[in-house]
Amino acid sequence: MDKFWVVTLFHFQPTDNERTNLEGIAINECSSLGIEEFSLSEAEVDAILGERAYSGGDIPETVLDEVESTVLGRPANYRFFFGTADNAQKFKIHCQKQVLAEVQVEEHESQDWNAEWKKHYAPILVNDSFEIIPSWMTDYKSKTKQNIYIYPGMGFGTGSHETTFLCLKLLTEEVNFSLNSVLDFGSGSGILGLATFKLYPEAQVDFYDIDPEANKNCYQNAEINKLEKYAFRLLLPEVREKLKPQYDLVFANILESILMLEKDYLVNATRPNGGLILSGLLRPQVSGIIQAYTAKGMTLKRQLEKGDWAALYFTKGPA
Repeated sequence: MDKFWVVTLFHFQPTDNERTNLEGIAINECSSLGIEEFSLSEAEVDAILGERAYSGGDIPETVLDEVESTVLGRPANYRFFFGTADNAQKFKIHCQKQVLAEVQVEEHESQDWNAEWKKHYAPILVNDSFEIIPSWMTDYKSKTKQNIYIYPGMGFGTGSHETTFLCLKLLTEEVNFSLNSVLDFGSGSGILGLATFKLYPEAQVDFYDIDPEANKNCYQNAEINKLEKYAFRLLLPEVREKLKPQYDLVFANILESILMLEKDYLVNATRPNGGLILSGLLRPQVSGIIQAYTAKGMTLKRQLEKGDWAALYFTKGPA
């Protein structure tokens, strides 16, 4: 990629559904390489932090929540990254017709690409038990019991997104039984299944995704963490029948529409007394998912929210 293009929406304040739809158009119709939202300038962040200093350590989650609460409800700027001028122009034209915001397109040289996107990733402290670290931060010293290094492939996250963070928090704080078999349904970068190996090294994990590039990125992350010889399989829809009948724990961090479409399968794939972690949900979508899955016999044990997003932990009663 010799060049890349950035479409920026300035002072944009979408509803949750508008933002979800716009991101879907950027990714699915215009082949966006990535999306960035930013609301505060460095000066505004400094004003919130005041004289509090952390000496290069992790900023406490309470302080991050304080920063987050400041930006909720206010307009933000959004950057959408594209690999071709045609895709960037197509998305710009859509935005000019459909959204109320100033739209700008910029062209960048490829040598700026790594620096441009890497600077927005930092270690993510889930809790005292677990931390997610970008793979290039090899000198970073984690203080948690376990950590995982993740390289984000195109379109797949490092764990900085709220839904991944919430899934890992539920894994480390709620799952209190032995895991021998795990399904990461819609696995993407593989962060959830690979994190499971860090806590349950004897487990067998199936990674299932519709995109072959996701499986490539997952295997890359397994190698980065020296997990490539652990017991796992990378599966695509054409071999879906090779999935196990049931698993001790199932992750599904995907869109709400897919969680509805696949609810029978995800419930059946969870063994009796097993666990099911669902995410990819906006807050207004939570009640419908809870109703749909409890109607199938699942018991909601914990609901977590961060920003606009939520995750749910269900257990399944004995057979």
